[in-house]
Amino acid sequence: MHVIIVGGGKVGNNLCRELLSLGYSVSIIETDAEKCEKIATNMNALVIHGDGTDHSILESAGTGQADYLVAVTGRDEDNFVACQLAKITFKVHVTMARINDPRNESIFKKLGIDFTYTTTFIVSKMILETIKCRYCGFPFVIPEFLSDKSKFEIIRLVLEIASPAIGKSFAELNIPSGSLAIALYREDAIQIPYGDLVLKEHDIVYLIADRKHVNAVQELLIGDADSE
Repeated sequence: MHVIIVGGGKVGNNLCRELLSLGYSVSIIETDAEKCEKIATNMNALVIHGDGTDHSILESAGTGQADYLVAVTGRDEDNFVACQLAKITFKVHVTMARINDPRNESIFKKLGIDFTYTTTFIVSKMILETIKCRYCGFPFVIPEFLSDKSKFEIIRLVLEIASPAIGKSFAELNIPSGSLAIALYREDAIQIPYGDLVLKEHDIVYLIADRKHVNAVQELLIGDADSE
């Protein structure tokens, strides 16, 4: 699996380190020569000094062979252009963009960026959920699952046409013990994944999974990603 990261600041740097630790191949593009040198010294990634909105720079980073492009610079316009070039010119399957100004989110989504992440929204939402959990008597669920120390992960799986789970109900899937489907997103609506609910193409399933069962759950619902 190959990932292109545009932007070598704190977000890009941390993301690069995490992806490498999971065994992904990573190329990172950064305009600041000093940051490039630091990344290249500390991490086993292909580091490209240049502008991630430049076609030739993206090409030299291996964007044509990438599975994901993640644009996390501090400039929304640069993140947008990098994602558009990756999607249209290099046919990258999945593009992700950091959005610094929440007002730009609808534009990004309308113009085909697959996933957008608005920093201010994420932080405020996590704080809100923590406060709500605190006063309704439940544990701090969201921060706990996002912690590296948690034995569980929250995972999101998209069912494509070849997904082995299509046509089966949740009850038929025999999801491993210690893992649980928590929500299903279908046709712009969220549904509770009851046992008799039959899965369809384009469904998006959210699960809580024991870290040691993540690969098994993925194979059960979407097949073996490594075989693609």
